[in-house]
Amino acid sequence: MKTTTKLNILATASGVLSLLLGIAAALVCAYAFTKAGMPYNEEGNYFDGVTVHHAGSEYVYGVLGLSFGVFALVAGLGAYWLFKRAAVAWQGRKPADAVGS
Repeated sequence: MKTTTKLNILATASGVLSLLLGIAAALVCAYAFTKAGMPYNEEGNYFDGVTVHHAGSEYVYGVLGLSFGVFALVAGLGAYWLFKRAAVAWQGRKPADAVGS
């Protein structure tokens, strides 16, 4: 397999990973925000009408969501860097090499 093909596959995989992590980050942060707005019951825990949730877990979900966001950003920057590197490698090929492939 050619170097540019490997770089494009890695860049695509990194881009998909970035997209999935970004979606997960948005969902987890939205859940943390929703959970932070729940009222308290008599014991000091969150109560949404059906289930009692432990107080303080919204902070854990918030940190988890933000860390997913950081990982998504790193994966996105990696995908960008790999796509640029593949483009440079493709342009650096000689015309004789491009005809044979």
